[in-house]
Amino acid sequence: MRVFDLHCDTLTLCKRKGWTLDNGQNHLHLSDAQDFDSYVQLYAIFIPDEIRGLQAENFFSIHNVFYRRQLAESEGKLRDIHSAKTLAQAAEHRGMSGILAVEGGSVLHGSLDMVTVLANAGVRSLTLTWNGNNEIAGGVGDDGRLTGFGKEAIREMERLHIAVDVSHLNDQSFWEVLETAEKPVIATHSNARSVCPHRRNLTDEMFTAIAEKGGLVGLNFARDFIAPAGETANLPAMARHLEHFLELGGEDTLAIGSDYDGADIDECIDRPQKLKKLYQTLLDDGIGQQTVDKIFFGNAFRFFSRLYAGEL
Repeated sequence: MRVFDLHCDTLTLCKRKGWTLDNGQNHLHLSDAQDFDSYVQLYAIFIPDEIRGLQAENFFSIHNVFYRRQLAESEGKLRDIHSAKTLAQAAEHRGMSGILAVEGGSVLHGSLDMVTVLANAGVRSLTLTWNGNNEIAGGVGDDGRLTGFGKEAIREMERLHIAVDVSHLNDQSFWEVLETAEKPVIATHSNARSVCPHRRNLTDEMFTAIAEKGGLVGLNFARDFIAPAGETANLPAMARHLEHFLELGGEDTLAIGSDYDGADIDECIDRPQKLKKLYQTLLDDGIGQQTVDKIFFGNAFRFFSRLYAGEL
């Protein structure tokens, strides 16, 4: 079984706690991933709304944790993906391979030069906002709009092959970003709003727009995004999101975006090993294995292969 997960906060958590990526207290740890035929993980560096720019404690210190400590101390359990070639190798490598991402466009601090800095640092996905506003656009907790700088930043991200991540945008900013982007966008960790009416989830129209652009949507494991208050965020509830998106024509769009180590996650899915139960749940629901394999690995692998090849 192979997994390609579009979002976790494990790297940021480990920096804060002084842990390694193989610490058993994480949702996601390296030893647990060694049982998979391939496990590709986007590790997000989280930049809070109130932070601006590359303050050492919020970008490069976490970046250095990945490159100078975690890779070095992983005893071969973690590989770095930095090219189309290394991504192709990861697909055949048992265990964990990592891609760097940033969650929070305030990292740019209104400077297009910072997009180049991120690209040179190995970042391949940027979540444009967190829950508040920044120089790019408005988050779900505020009423900001896509700015002139935001439009320029999107064009620069596309030029440098950094995926535009629309998770966390408010609705107005979402549509403005979709109108601006010339290449496919991704929602790394967002579910179906019609299944669970949370503001962080996507409407059917949003999902369809992402799919029509050739983008990706990753299923988020956070309890509040899976089931309304009072309902259980179990595996059947998670399957309902995927099945709903499939009804919208999302076979080539769906992926996994766990939000491990960044959300309240039910014990039914709070470790990589438990992904096998979700996989089986989808098969038991009558979803074909080819489609399930696309959701768990194939769609994201195809997208990022094109991104690294300079096609996106």
